[in-house]
Amino acid sequence: MLVINAIDFEKHHISVGATDYQRWIHDIKMEMSGADAKTIVYVSLAKNGKSENATFHSLPGSVTREVAMSRLMELFDIAWAIKKKKLTEEDARILYFGKEIE
Repeated sequence: MLVINAIDFEKHHISVGATDYQRWIHDIKMEMSGADAKTIVYVSLAKNGKSENATFHSLPGSVTREVAMSRLMELFDIAWAIKKKKLTEEDARILYFGKEIE
């Protein structure tokens, strides 16, 4: 399972990042923000809607990489929903930060 722990708006794209559930829980128990957990996957959507990219921060063969790759569609769907709803960065974080992706 992944948990959304990063939502960033930049000049030309919207990025949505996720960490694995175990890291998220560890950080929360340590009274840290889930945003501090290592983000293992980012998806980026160009604001013009013409390109999508994924970036991984886990090694080939690792369990976290497999989980991250298996949830790309859901992460891209969230990025598209943010764009289509014309959410602000703050509203996107309120709606999606901490959302579990199974």
